[in-house]
Amino acid sequence: MEQQKLVQSGERPTSLTVDIDGSLLPFDKFRKAQEELANILHEVDQNLGEKKRPSVNWVVSSVTSGSVHLTIQGMPTERVAMAAIAEVVTTVEKGIATLEEHPQRPPFFSDRALESAKCLASLIGKDISTIRVGANSKRVNLTQHLVANVDELIGARYKSFGSVEGVLNAIDLSQKPLFRIYDLLTGKGVKCHFMPGLIDEIKDALGKRVSVYGLIRSREDGQKVSVEVEDMEVFPNETELPSIKDIIGILGGKD
Repeated sequence: MEQQKLVQSGERPTSLTVDIDGSLLPFDKFRKAQEELANILHEVDQNLGEKKRPSVNWVVSSVTSGSVHLTIQGMPTERVAMAAIAEVVTTVEKGIATLEEHPQRPPFFSDRALESAKCLASLIGKDISTIRVGANSKRVNLTQHLVANVDELIGARYKSFGSVEGVLNAIDLSQKPLFRIYDLLTGKGVKCHFMPGLIDEIKDALGKRVSVYGLIRSREDGQKVSVEVEDMEVFPNETELPSIKDIIGILGGKD
């Protein structure tokens, strides 16, 4: 009832809810969702507070069945004001929305908070069809985009300039423009972020073998994760390559 009064009066929210839809919700996944959401709130709270105030005490304020709605609420104390709790909730909500859209670290999100956001989104699968997180009636749908974006942020810790070769495939303009290239030997894909002005050149290269140059982000094991494309070379198809006769002719040989 108290939380409803806050919403009606236009106050900033002091609780965060995760909605879980699916045919069956195993208890271990329910517990995991609660733990990961609490981890995110705690990590952001720690970074926002900068040790200038006590940590917010987070409690489960409600759980409803059907589609499960789990709400975690911050409890105000003499030393922790409602405004501080609302700032944490708003920061977490906006941060999760950012992670869903871009491989960009939200303000006050530690590596542990990023990992927890990824773990929460990774619960979607056979038993769970959708997970939404937000305050009040506003919700962010978690998808594999968030998982991939977190992997790019904290899985790719090494940066270097260089080239990556592969077959250009899967152009995606829904968010930050990108395409993927796939290595012919390993079959592994690398995300290639590009400026919109390159779109025509990239469309023409769809399905062809290319070499892209730019800032490469790689994992510790050397696996390349993404490239900020600065230049691209398109290799000719096999049918466009010169024949042996053509090569001999170029070299000045005789038949």
